[in-house]
Amino acid sequence: MDYAKKICSFTGYRTKKLNASISAGSASAEEIKSALKAEMERMLKEGFGTFQCGMAVGADLMFAEIALELKREHPSVKFIAVIPCLEHDSGWNETDRARCREISEKADEAVIVSNSRYFDGCMAKRNRYLADTCDELLAVYDGQRGGTMQTINYAGKRKIKITVVNPEKGFAAPFDAGGYFKKRAGFR
Repeated sequence: MDYAKKICSFTGYRTKKLNASISAGSASAEEIKSALKAEMERMLKEGFGTFQCGMAVGADLMFAEIALELKREHPSVKFIAVIPCLEHDSGWNETDRARCREISEKADEAVIVSNSRYFDGCMAKRNRYLADTCDELLAVYDGQRGGTMQTINYAGKRKIKITVVNPEKGFAAPFDAGGYFKKRAGFR
């Protein structure tokens, strides 16, 4: 099977917001990972073969690790690390920096969106790149304001299919332009 036909981009919460959502709901990190993997496996069956994310700490790195796991199972799967700017991880703790760098080294490709150090707007530029280059956006999102919401709104305006894993509930559902979840078969 040729997996390179369709591209899935990912957006999701950073660690602090992700942990707060998990604490507020009934889902665990493992249930979120399971829902993400199920959606990514669905995408494989639908002709997706390239997975990319913005390499932020939290849900992005969770997604990246699942993509690399799928790559081991299906060698023609491609993973792209989309990095917002040079030294984007400079303010992170050493554990998170090492994890990010290890994942980036395993990527088939690393795209540096802004070939400069951090500046106001570089994360938004990265998020637009992710939406502009995908056939479907997969997100970990429960309605909170921030970069994930902005990326979803931007993708929605571009009429890109969006699937959301709710970090409070642990299920995935299509996301419509009206901003509510539609329950799908196979998820609680």
